[in-house]
Amino acid sequence: MEVIVFLVVLVVFLIAFYVKGALDEKNRKRRFMEELRKNYGKPRMHMDNPERYANLGQYYEKHKTGYAVDDITWNDLAMDQVYSRVNYTHSACGEEYLYYRLRCPEQMSGEEALSVQEEALIRYLQEHEKERVELQMQFSQIGYTGKYSLYQYLEFLENLGERNNKKHYAALAAYLLTAGIAVFAPSVGITAALAVMIYQIFSYLKERGENEPYLVSFSFILRFIAGAQNLLQSGRVQNNGTGKQSDLQDYLSGMQEHIKNLRSITRHSLFLNGENSNQGDPLSIVSDYLKMITHVNLIEFNRMLLAVRASKEELDRLYTKMGYLEYLLCVGEYRKSLPWYCVPEFDEHTGIKCEKLYHPLIEQAVACSFSEDRGILVTGSNASGKSTFLKSVAVNVILSQAMHTALAENMKLAHYRIYSSMALRDDLDSGDSYYMVEIRALKRIIDAIDNGQNTAGNRILCFVDEVLRGTNTVERIAASTQIMKYFYDRNVFCFAATHDIELTHLLQDEYHNFHFEEDVTDGDIHFNYELREGRATTRNAIKLLEIMGYEKRIIDEAQNMAAEFVRTGKWRESQS
Repeated sequence: MEVIVFLVVLVVFLIAFYVKGALDEKNRKRRFMEELRKNYGKPRMHMDNPERYANLGQYYEKHKTGYAVDDITWNDLAMDQVYSRVNYTHSACGEEYLYYRLRCPEQMSGEEALSVQEEALIRYLQEHEKERVELQMQFSQIGYTGKYSLYQYLEFLENLGERNNKKHYAALAAYLLTAGIAVFAPSVGITAALAVMIYQIFSYLKERGENEPYLVSFSFILRFIAGAQNLLQSGRVQNNGTGKQSDLQDYLSGMQEHIKNLRSITRHSLFLNGENSNQGDPLSIVSDYLKMITHVNLIEFNRMLLAVRASKEELDRLYTKMGYLEYLLCVGEYRKSLPWYCVPEFDEHTGIKCEKLYHPLIEQAVACSFSEDRGILVTGSNASGKSTFLKSVAVNVILSQAMHTALAENMKLAHYRIYSSMALRDDLDSGDSYYMVEIRALKRIIDAIDNGQNTAGNRILCFVDEVLRGTNTVERIAASTQIMKYFYDRNVFCFAATHDIELTHLLQDEYHNFHFEEDVTDGDIHFNYELREGRATTRNAIKLLEIMGYEKRIIDEAQNMAAEFVRTGKWRESQS
């Protein structure tokens, strides 16, 4: 009787524990969905988890074709920080696809119809909160892969070699044998069964340790496929009684065949679900001991291994579909976070025209407007805004092509391949000086031109900050003039910043001049960061020496020398 009471109490306890867990999970999801609604469009940064971002480019490396934003340009423009700012994804497939889009901004390839469909889906998700939150919830359930990318895990699977379940089946047969022995010799049978259990436990711990790195991958794959199934089911439910499907439901339906082709993986998931979690509840503890003595999860692991190896291409296709869908969600939420933006207009017969353009990483940025079709030379003093202007244009061109989003009131442009030579530094590892690093960076742009990348519909757009700053004035001006003329003659669209006013005269037939200026009043300097047409006319470097407290004799003599050089074009010796 006591045993029955104990069992009843145990069953009631387990049921209560299960119900409580289910209610807690339901409340957690409800709170999370409320947060999604409340925080929609609020800026958030993700780079506080560098481990997860270390292998972010695996999808990009697998899928890139042709032109991509190279590492120099990516680093010059601080695109890691830009990526973090625009990243509103909740799963690995979404953030990897977003990274791919930014590294491979859309090129001119007759995909105007695709762009229209993309915009329709983005607007639909922005306007339909219920569907949007449901999608975000499902992507958050999919989550992330951990330290490595899915594509790395799929490659790692090959290191496991050929696997079979013969030894596991032999152990299960041994249990049956010991049970038969126990009928005739209980002590011998029980002892033999314990021996098999001990062997199973030790071999389990060893093999499970070998499998451990791949359990994260399998767990993610299962969550990923389940998330796709849930999204598809959600689309069907939303369509009940409404007649015509929405564009979103059409897109979700397009994933059905991929999910069907992955059933060979999901049918082996029964004993692997939750394998990588540490729940600590009584059911999980009992389940763990059963797995140790039966190896049912190891058997399913080997079966799933074969299924995953045979389905890598189908997984990749579904990963792309899911990543693209979350990218659409991300674009809509990023737009919501902006003070203003526009969907850029593409015209291969124009240069760049924009109104009130600003940088995505600068709060309360001073917006600029310009219209240009051949190239720009920007002059002005240090910290006046030249470099920020170049980066603002470059980043917005990438965002326009990658996400159909420009941080401007209006923007019209052609499709470009973007290169830069800006935030360079000495290479201590190779021993290269700043000048050597700089000329190599410029040479790669020239090589891209010579290799035929500068084509109609995919014109090269380059950004150069202080051309050849790493060498002396005479050779810098001479070489910079010829490099800039080379860009112009090859129909390269170039934005360059320089302190050398001489370049604005030598290149006035090829490049339009713009400048930034500042005011020095009452012993202080004020930068307004306003882009203005024409070359810089103010020279405030010597005034800054005065503000910093340099001796009056130094200031006066420097001003006299500068004034005479401007008047005669020659330097005189300084007076004693």
